Amino acid sequence: MSWRLLRVDDRLIHGQILVAWGQRLRPDRIWVVDDAAAANPWEAELMSSAAPDVEVQVVTVAAMAAAWAGEEAATGGAFLLVRDLKTALALVEAGAAIGRLNLGGLHYAPGKTKVNEYIYLDDADRARARALISRGVALEVQDVPAARAESLVSLDPASAPA
Repeated sequence: MSWRLLRVDDRLIHGQILVAWGQRLRPDRIWVVDDAAAANPWEAELMSSAAPDVEVQVVTVAAMAAAWAGEEAATGGAFLLVRDLKTALALVEAGAAIGRLNLGGLHYAPGKTKVNEYIYLDDADRARARALISRGVALEVQDVPAARAESLVSLDPASAPA
């Protein structure tokens, strides 16, 4: 399997991804799965230019679901980045066989409550987390590779399926 990091981060491509995770895991490809960004050529080009030594694909959920099996069999390594739990759940529902997701940045917005310094969730996020966990996806909170990964459920019991 080529996946080295499957991450939910509302910033998508940024310094932590390129420097901390990138230097540690050395991806050949980064897949940014975001319907809005994929529909905006300027935003897609900006993300592609942020990682000049890595092939960056900015695609829709449907396009990633279609490409999933091919990427799993590809040589080299890849990162998957999604902006939110809504997109992650849509990708799983579209057929992507995700077993583990790194939650690296879901920042404050009105209506969201603090789980830790970089994860804030609202009721809809928690419902999506429960749905992902119910589908066999482990949700681990970890901002950088040097930090200890923690289960979302251990930090936020309301995210646990009933």
